[in-house]
Parts: sequence; C-alpha cells; structure tokens
Amino acid sequence: MTSDPSLEALAKIRNWIGFGKALSASLDDPSRFGFEDRSQVLAHVAKLRGVDPSSLRNPLAAVNWMKRNAPEALEHENPDIPMTGVLTLSQISILSSDLAQSLTPKFFSGEVSRGDLRKALEHVQAAGGGRGVTAHERVKRAQAFEEQVYRFLRKTPAALELGNDVEVVRSPRDSLVPSDFTVLRDGKIVAAIECKAHRSKRHRRYLIEILSMAALRARAHPQAFLIVPDTWEDSIAELSELVRDLGLQAVAIAAFSENAGKYGELSIHRLSGG
Repeated sequence: MTSDPSLEALAKIRNWIGFGKALSASLDDPSRFGFEDRSQVLAHVAKLRGVDPSSLRNPLAAVNWMKRNAPEALEHENPDIPMTGVLTLSQISILSSDLAQSLTPKFFSGEVSRGDLRKALEHVQAAGGGRGVTAHERVKRAQAFEEQVYRFLRKTPAALELGNDVEVVRSPRDSLVPSDFTVLRDGKIVAAIECKAHRSKRHRRYLIEILSMAALRARAHPQAFLIVPDTWEDSIAELSELVRDLGLQAVAIAAFSENAGKYGELSIHRLSGG
C-alpha cells in the first residue's frame, strides 16, 4: 500500500504534542487513510517513524490527558513541555485528583519540574493510594520537611561537616542525576543532597532504591548525602549498614530532627574506616 501523504507528514512532526494531537485525530477515522482499524494506522505511522508501535502509546496518552486537564497547554504546543512530566501528572491524578489539579498549572508554567512531580507521585503512592485531601496533605507535609531542611542548611552549612566555607543551593531542575540541593565551595560542586520525608512503610526494597540513587549522585559528584527524618530510627540503622556492606564511601546518611534547636538539627552517619 502506498503511504498516504498526510500520514507521511504526520510521521515527520518532531514536536511531541503536535505529533500526539495529529495522531489522535488520525485514529478517529482510519478508513480515511485506507485502513480498517486504529491498530493499522498506528503500525503504519510507527513504520514511517522507524519505531515500535507500542512507543506511540505515550504521546497519545499524554495528549488525551491534556485534552481533559490542560487544553490551553495543548493548544500552545510548547516544545519545552516534557512528555514524561505529563504522564507523571496523569498517574498522580489517578491517586489524587486534588493534588493533580494543584500541580498541573505549576508544571505547565515551569514552576514545578519533572523531578518535583516524581516526588509528588512517590509520596502519594507511599500514602497507600490515598485519595483527595489526605494524599494532598501528605505531599504538602513532605514538601514542608524538605523546605525546613533547606532553611537549616542555608543557615548552618557547617552541619554537613564539609567545612565552614560551603554553601547549599537548590539544584538545577531536570539535571541528568537529579538531587534536591547542591553543596558548593568557591562555585564548584562538592556534594549532592537528597531528602526523603516521612513515610510509614519503609521496606528494604525501598531503602535499597533510594540508596541506589544516592550512589548514582555520588558517582556524578564527589559526595552525596541522603537526609531522612530522625523518626526513621531503625531504617537509618539499616541504611547505614547497607552503606557499609556495599562500600559506598562517598555516601553519607543524615538524620534531621525538626524539633531540635531553633532551625532543627542534623546528625551525620558516615562510613568509617575508608
């Protein structure tokens, strides 16, 4: 079968939003292109783009979600909007429509990054799939914890035991190996910091996952800190044991107490005997 010119043009669209919109429209009437059903259209467009048909599901899903929840953004087709962020928003909306509604305008305006959305999704999932206000409040509490850690480190960077000449800043959005904060000395990165807020269920798999991310940050930077609430107690001991057993010399576990001192208190658990 000869390729339909309009499908060939569709397959060449680079902007994923524009492509998703055009693809979604083409599926409304497959017979217009000489096909019997939607799957044949998808297979043909995938062949023209040189990809697997399954890879077309993501732009379709993202665009369909935007039709319902962000029609203005869909119309503008901003090429800087990441598709993965929209897909994360759609996942959040399943668990907490209130939270998704509050995050959506902030994401499309650039106020909230993909990393922020991933954290929000993680917190909602940790809430056991809680819906509505409950899940929303849990995320807000997690954000408040992160903000308190940041204020503390801005005022007391020496608590990281890296000297008195360092400063802590918020990390750039959407970096290759994302982190919450960055520690600088004379403008050069000396450490990355990630915060994990209150969470009732902390099974071993979860601890290994967050420690693996800390290890990746330590590979990208000289050192990495994983800061958790001091209420984690047993989990802090388990994380410290994992750091020791895995020989992660560049990773430090830190427990933050929100109620100690004027701004909080930080206790560092480093791997000894390097």
